[in-house]
Amino acid sequence: MGGSIYPNMLCAHPPFQIDGNFGFAAAVAEMLIQSRKGHFLLLPALPDEWKDGKVGGMKAQGAITVDFEWRDGRIHRVRLCSSCEQKVTLECNGISKTVFLRPDGTEDMIFD
Repeated sequence: MGGSIYPNMLCAHPPFQIDGNFGFAAAVAEMLIQSRKGHFLLLPALPDEWKDGKVGGMKAQGAITVDFEWRDGRIHRVRLCSSCEQKVTLECNGISKTVFLRPDGTEDMIFD
């Protein structure tokens, strides 16, 4: 009956706390992608236990949808999709890359 997290990652603090559930999800999202206007940092705080993984459909600032995959803790593939024209800087694997996004277009990048 104390505060903790259930195995399904929902907040166990009585009474039911929706802010705890949303807060935990937001924290995990920030571990995977930090987005500030025109700048994205991928995997800024990846736990050692999450060596490989992928994310699909994550929304970032600027109404950009981000899909990405990582292997051995390093970004392998990134896809950005925007509904408007904009320039963004993507930072991952120690590399900074400027990308010009077109309306309703996608930009696919492979980092190997």
